[in-house]
Amino acid sequence: MRRILIAAAVAGMASSNVNANELARVYDLALTNDTQLRAAQHAYDAASEARPQARGALLPTLGAQASYGKVDQTTSFPDANPPRPDSVTDTNTNSWGVQLSLPVYDHSRWVQLSQSKDRVAAAQASLQAAQQSLALRVTQAYFNVLGANDSLRFAQAENKAISRQLDQAKKRFEVGLSAITDVHEAQARYDLTVSQMLEAEQQLRNAKDALAEITGGQTVDLAPLNEDIPLRGPNPNSVDAWIEAAQLGNLDLLAAQINANISKKDVRVNRAGHYPTLNLVGQYSEGEQNQPGIGNLENESQTITLTLNVPIYSGGVTQSRVRQSRSVYEQRLAELEGTRRTVERQVRNAFQGVQTGVARVKALKQAVVSNSTALEASETGLKVGARTAVDVLNAQRELFRAQRDYARARYDYLISILQLKQAAGQLTQADLMEIDRLLVNRPA
Repeated sequence: MRRILIAAAVAGMASSNVNANELARVYDLALTNDTQLRAAQHAYDAASEARPQARGALLPTLGAQASYGKVDQTTSFPDANPPRPDSVTDTNTNSWGVQLSLPVYDHSRWVQLSQSKDRVAAAQASLQAAQQSLALRVTQAYFNVLGANDSLRFAQAENKAISRQLDQAKKRFEVGLSAITDVHEAQARYDLTVSQMLEAEQQLRNAKDALAEITGGQTVDLAPLNEDIPLRGPNPNSVDAWIEAAQLGNLDLLAAQINANISKKDVRVNRAGHYPTLNLVGQYSEGEQNQPGIGNLENESQTITLTLNVPIYSGGVTQSRVRQSRSVYEQRLAELEGTRRTVERQVRNAFQGVQTGVARVKALKQAVVSNSTALEASETGLKVGARTAVDVLNAQRELFRAQRDYARARYDYLISILQLKQAAGQLTQADLMEIDRLLVNRPA
């Protein structure tokens, strides 16, 4: 619980940004409209009630009851000699009372009180995990829209470039400077780019719909990423250090540990079915009865009872419940180990993603430069007859691919940073704002 509260203080994700860019505004909308976060909040609110319920089971209970009754009784004497008339009596009764019950000793209730603390802690860990997950999902959805927009822009640019090449190929063929195969090749490439534009448009619509799902359909403007962004490796630059941090701070792992502890206490709760219970009950009651010929009868009673219940035999139900809870506990331990392994894999993948991302962004940036030079050389060679139109088309295609991959690599690199911090339980609003500051202050 202490670790969760520390994490809450460090990782408070509520956003209030004065100098915010578009990513932060999208995150603000998601905080209000995302259904997954809303469900996690309600789950936490529901789990928080476990504490007062468990505490209430240890406190006294007080109840009151009242009753009113009326009896009309007719007595017949069919065999009487001489005959007797029927006897009719009307009796009125009323009573009221209060009862105070106090559990003096019930081992299962004390264990359930301890469990209630764990349930609240597990729900709080899950809520904070949902908050961190939202920050990552918002960034991924945001960059997916930017990436789809880049793909469409590059597809449109390639279509225009190949359209010019197709016109040039037709003119060169008409004057006998090239073969008809150059025209066919350019036409085929042009038709392919039309298909690619349609596919890119569909991907952009899908990406926008996915972002709108998180923001509740709110309209948002998207700012593109700056051309040059700082490229830094993981800090610390040791995967073992990150794994150690994740073992202590990963919120999914923490929730799994707490759930395993809850299941362990379930064994104690069910084993308590073999233990005696002691209850103190105090009662006070008053009553009144009105009988013909006698008059009003009043009664008053005060009782205090100390009841000891000792379970002797329950048909094997208690033993069965103990065995069942032990099996559930073993299940939770297996799930805990599975979560631990998953977290370690996520840390390794994200750590490698950051390291590879730095090198990949640098390599693809250089690839854009190299392919631009190659295209210029192909175009010059075509003019002097040293290159064919197909060579130019191939050079154009490789340049646009390099530009598209370079843009995508920058998004993937930034997302890997967030994934690494999320795996270690260290993702905060400051990390989101750091990426937000890398965006251009204008709509895309």
